[in-house]
Amino acid sequence: MNPEWRLLQDGITDAHHHFAVEEALVRLMDDGISPPTLRLRRVRRAVFVGVYQDTWAEVDVDYCRKHGIKIVRRANAGGAVYHDVGSFCYSAFFQYKGKSDCGTVGSGAFFPRAAFPQSEEELYHVFAKPVIRTCADYGVTAHFHGMNDVLVGERKIYGSAQIAWYDAFVQSGTILVNMDFDVMDRALTPPALKFADKPARSIKERVTSLAREVGREVDTQEVMERFAANFTQSLGIQLAPGELTSQERELANELLAVKYSTDEWNFGTRQAYGMTVSAKAKGGVVSLSADVEDGVIRQARIRGDFLVSDRSLVEQVERLLVGRRPEEAQVTVRATKLSPDVTETLVKLLSEVSQEAALRTSEANKSK
Repeated sequence: MNPEWRLLQDGITDAHHHFAVEEALVRLMDDGISPPTLRLRRVRRAVFVGVYQDTWAEVDVDYCRKHGIKIVRRANAGGAVYHDVGSFCYSAFFQYKGKSDCGTVGSGAFFPRAAFPQSEEELYHVFAKPVIRTCADYGVTAHFHGMNDVLVGERKIYGSAQIAWYDAFVQSGTILVNMDFDVMDRALTPPALKFADKPARSIKERVTSLAREVGREVDTQEVMERFAANFTQSLGIQLAPGELTSQERELANELLAVKYSTDEWNFGTRQAYGMTVSAKAKGGVVSLSADVEDGVIRQARIRGDFLVSDRSLVEQVERLLVGRRPEEAQVTVRATKLSPDVTETLVKLLSEVSQEAALRTSEANKSK
């Protein structure tokens, strides 16, 4: 008999409350309290900012405030996205134990071991399958692309991200069904570097929706139901409708009050750094901001829409950079557990920081 997961459709459409629920579920999943869950949800107009991103650089804050579009920082990585009730998101919450340092998943997974891949990166492929099948239900041919996207032709219709929270794991994704692309284009202000390796030069050119592809408006609730059915078939599980428990609601309300409704979390501090360098990695844009004094990094901040499931790892790398010369920091970064893609991009950026710091020192000496 296939393992049973809870199907959760709690009806929460406020973006801040939505992400408070997401974190409550993953925390309680890690504690072994919440069951494996597929959560389907829709939100009123909002922009979701990736956990490593600079809100002020990625979002037209004034436009969003003027038009009642909420802004909230997600707990997972990736780029800023616009949402309204015309599309939907899903999050798959499950727990695994016995995970080794090499990323292999142990036998504690809540769905069949044969369906569970050997690495977190492979999960993007696993969870893209029900999306591709759902598109096919509407006569739309879609394919997996890059690290975490599903495209129709060259336009993105689905993106996803992950969170690893000790023994718990969350795979989240967004399926564009009926979208107001004009509002999306105004609300988001991605850097030009984001489109460096793409034929599109704007968000409107880069994305598509199921409605656009079939040439008519599509019932979003119907698409959600089709996706849930394809999800069970792809992962070899069964779904049982359920509700949030009182413990989950209580923790979500607490997180809403102290975190997700605060400007401190959603916007952060606008700290100035001596230099900022950026590059496009396979998994997204990586930016390194740093203050360098006497050839030593005094402060460092890593931002971008790159994909890393363990947020603590990026914070650890930021701490390791401080107090080191850029050349020494390159060796340090290579010894971390960041993906090879992000690692080599940071090494490249540290080289640029070193060159820029040397140039500024030389110019300062000449002016004396």
